Amino acid sequence: MSQYLEYVNKIKNNSLERDDYFVLAKYINYMLSDNEDNQIKAREIVVYILEYWNNVPNNYRQLYTDIIAQCGFYPYLEKDKDKLDFNNLRMEIQKELHKSEFIKSDTQIYFHEAQNEVKELLLNTERNIVVSAPTSFGKSLLIEEIVASAKYNNILIIQPTLALLNETRNNLRKYDDIYQIIVRVSDKPTNEKRNLFLLTAERVMEYKDLPRIDFFILDEFYKISQKRADERYEILNNACSKILNFHKSRFYFLGPNIDTISQDFIEKYNVIFKRYKYSLVVNEEQEIKNGNKYYSDRKKDIKELKLFNVLENLDGQTIIYCSSPEKATDTAISFAKYLENTNYKFQNTEHNVPLISWICDNFSYKWDVILCLKHKIGLHNGAFPKHINAAIMDYFNNGVTLKYLFCTSTIIEGVNTSAKNVILYNDWRGKTNNKIDYFDYKNIKGRSGRMFKHYTGVLYNFYPSIKEKDMSVDIPFVDQENPLCKEILAQTPEEDIKDKGSKEYKELMQLPDDELELYKSTGLSIDGQKSIYDYINSDFITAYPLLQWYNFPNFDQAEFILNLCFKHLLKKSETQNVSPRKLATIIQKCNNVRSLSTIIKNEVSYYHDTLNKDYNWAMIHALQIQRHWFDYKIPKWFGAFNEIQKFICSKKGVPAGDYSYFISMIENDYVSERASLLLEFDIPTTAIKKIDSSVPQGISSATFIKYIKQNSEFVTQKLSAYEKERTQKEIL
Repeated sequence: MSQYLEYVNKIKNNSLERDDYFVLAKYINYMLSDNEDNQIKAREIVVYILEYWNNVPNNYRQLYTDIIAQCGFYPYLEKDKDKLDFNNLRMEIQKELHKSEFIKSDTQIYFHEAQNEVKELLLNTERNIVVSAPTSFGKSLLIEEIVASAKYNNILIIQPTLALLNETRNNLRKYDDIYQIIVRVSDKPTNEKRNLFLLTAERVMEYKDLPRIDFFILDEFYKISQKRADERYEILNNACSKILNFHKSRFYFLGPNIDTISQDFIEKYNVIFKRYKYSLVVNEEQEIKNGNKYYSDRKKDIKELKLFNVLENLDGQTIIYCSSPEKATDTAISFAKYLENTNYKFQNTEHNVPLISWICDNFSYKWDVILCLKHKIGLHNGAFPKHINAAIMDYFNNGVTLKYLFCTSTIIEGVNTSAKNVILYNDWRGKTNNKIDYFDYKNIKGRSGRMFKHYTGVLYNFYPSIKEKDMSVDIPFVDQENPLCKEILAQTPEEDIKDKGSKEYKELMQLPDDELELYKSTGLSIDGQKSIYDYINSDFITAYPLLQWYNFPNFDQAEFILNLCFKHLLKKSETQNVSPRKLATIIQKCNNVRSLSTIIKNEVSYYHDTLNKDYNWAMIHALQIQRHWFDYKIPKWFGAFNEIQKFICSKKGVPAGDYSYFISMIENDYVSERASLLLEFDIPTTAIKKIDSSVPQGISSATFIKYIKQNSEFVTQKLSAYEKERTQKEIL
C-alpha cells in the first residue's frame, strides 16, 4: 500500500496518533512542492482532513488550517470558518484577495486558487481563454463573475441544451438591471442597457442582425470536436466560426477533462489553454463484483437485485447512470416495486411532490413514475418533457424530496447536479455496442461529491475501470482535417480554406451562389437539400400541389415532405423509430385538436390498449416521439423545406406555399404567439394555456410576462399545485 493510501485510510478510520498529525503535515508540504500528481494527492489528503476535522487534535488545528490555505482552498476557509482555527494575517489577506468583486450573493463568494487564476486572466488580460477542469472545479461560477462585472456590452453564452441555458438564465436573472436577457431569435437587443444572449448553436445561426458580440462563452466546448461525432458538431462549428471570424469576439471556452486542443486554433486566436486537475472534492471509486467476477448484463435479475441491495445501504443521495430512457425507467420502477415489497418503511410523500397529481391528471395514474416519486426516486432523461426534467432536478437538488436519481447521458452533458454517490450501472449509451469512453467515464465519476455539501463522493462501478486516455479536442473549422463536411466548409471564409482542391470544396463551388446561400441558411445537409431541390425540380408539375399550402398541410402534403426528408436528410446514426406515414397521421390528429398531447394518447392507446405492450414502455416511446420529432426534427425539416419550395417557386414565377404558421404551432405546442415566450421556461404547456386564457387579449407579447408578475394571484388561480410550483420557480 502506498504512503498516500495509508494516510487516507488512517484519516478515515481515525487511527492517526496525535504526533502522526505533525508527520502528516510534513508529508503534505513535501507533496505540495513536488510534481502535479503528488500535488493532487496532497490536496486530496487535505480534503479528507476537512471531512474528518473533528478528529484533528486541537493543538494541530491551526497548522492544518494554514495548510488548507496553502492549498488555495479559500472557499472552505470561509464556509468552515467557525470550526477552523484561522489565525494567520498573511493567509487572511490572501483569502481576501480571492474574494469575488462582482457576484451578487447573500454570502460572500471566494474563489479557490485555480479559479482565481482564471478569473484574473478573464478580467485583466485581452487574451482568449480555454479552460479544461474537473466537474467540481467551479468553471460556471466564473461565467457569473464575467457577467456581473458588466465589462462587456453584448455577451453571448452558447450551451448544448435548453435545460442548461434555462438553468443559467435562472442563475443570472438577478442581473436584469444591467442586462436584457435574450433567449429566442425573435427577441431584439436593446440600447437602453447591455444584452446577454443565452442561445443554442442553432439559434445563433438563425438569429438575424445579431449585434456585435464583445464576449463569447462556449460551455462544454469539447462538443465542437469532429472526433467525438456529436450529432450537432457541424452547427456548433459554424456558430463559433461566425462569432470568432465576423464578430472578432473575445472568448472563454470551458469543459471537463481535456488534455490538449488544436495548436492551429491556439495560434490563430491568441489562446491561453489552461488545463487543471484541481478540485475541492475527492472522487473515490469502488468496484461492485459477484465474488471475483463482474455482474453479467445477461443475468438481469441477479445484477438488478445487487443494485437494489447497494442502494438500500448507501447513505446520502445517489445518481444511477443507465444506458437509455427505457433502461433507466424500467430499472427505477423495478426498484420502487422492490422497496414496496420488502421491509422498507414506505413513506407516502405525495403531498410533497405536486408532480404526481399533474401526471395523474395529464397522463395517467397507470404510469409507474408516480410510484417512483412516492419512494423518493426520480428519473431524468432526454425523452421526458423539459418541465418534468427540471422539476425532478429541483426535487433532487433540494436534498429532501428525492434520494435517488436514475438518469441517462443527459446527466453528463445536459444538467448541473451531483450527489454523494454515483453508480455506473451500464457502460454504454443507447445500444450495447456504443460503449462510453474514458471521457464519459470521467464525467460520470465527477458527478460524485459536491463542494460545500460532500467533501468526498464515491463512484460504484459494475464494470472494470476505464483506463486513462488523453483527450484531444480538434477544432474542425480551423484544422480542416479531411474529410471536412460541406456544412462547415460552406460557412468558412474563403481566405481561411486550407485545401481548395478538395472534392468537397470543388462540389460546393459548382453550386450557383444563390442556391448555396439557400442551403447554408438551414444548417442541414447540403447534399440532402440539393437532392430534394433536384427531385422537386425534375417533376415540378406533380410536386407543386403538394408544396403549395398555407397554415396546415393535409395528410398527402405532410407525407410527401416527410418521405423526402427521411430519404435525404436523416443521418444513418439517427433515430428512426417511426415512419413518415405515421408521423403524417399524428400531425393530422394534432392539428385537429390543436395539441401535441394527442401524440401520447395515440401511442399509448395503440401500443398498450391494442397490442398489450407494457404501459411504461408505451409512455417512454410516445414521449421520445414528441421530444425527438415534434420538438426538434419536424420544425427543422419543414423550415428547410419551406425555404426550398419558396426558392423554386420564385424561380418559376408561381405562388409559393408558406409553412411558417404550421411550424410555429408544432414548435410551440399550439400556444399563442404572445404566450410562446413562456415555453423557454420550464413550465408545462397546460399551465401556459391556462395563464394565456387569464390574460386580457389586449396584452401584447412585449408586456405579457410583466402583466403576469403584476397580477400573479389572479393569473395563476386556475393552475394546479404543480403548475403553480413551476410558474413560481421560473417567472414569479
